[in-house]
Amino acid sequence: QRRVMFYSESSDGRTLNGKVFPQPPLVFRVCGSELAIRALAENKRPTSQTPLMFAPYWNCDGAGRVCQGSMRVPETLCLEAMKAWERAFFESEFTHAAVGARLTTHPEGFLGLWRDLMSTAGAFPSEFLVKSDDTLDSFVQGRED
Repeated sequence: QRRVMFYSESSDGRTLNGKVFPQPPLVFRVCGSELAIRALAENKRPTSQTPLMFAPYWNCDGAGRVCQGSMRVPETLCLEAMKAWERAFFESEFTHAAVGARLTTHPEGFLGLWRDLMSTAGAFPSEFLVKSDDTLDSFVQGRED
């Protein structure tokens, strides 16, 4: 998909604010009120052993957990609420980079990746994703392999 992304005016990403970008295929996990995200290298249905990639977004740490900041968290915790979690993630402001986690292999880092994607009409380039240590099974279960 292509989605509008919002960046804090006080962040380095302010030049990206309100622009539309192609997104990688994503896996969302909700546990209680915590949201975590990983990306897929290919846009196809994963199996339990599919290796997952880091989701290349600010506000996400190395474990995929999302710092919710301005996010409007859905009140219900059911399968039907997943679209609301996805919408809440993309409608919130990206404010800060992850500490200690490299989330993209783009030669110009995070800002270079998203700056280059502003003018891209095609799919998200999976070659800029970084492999995590998670499989789909370990991520969904909330454990390290």
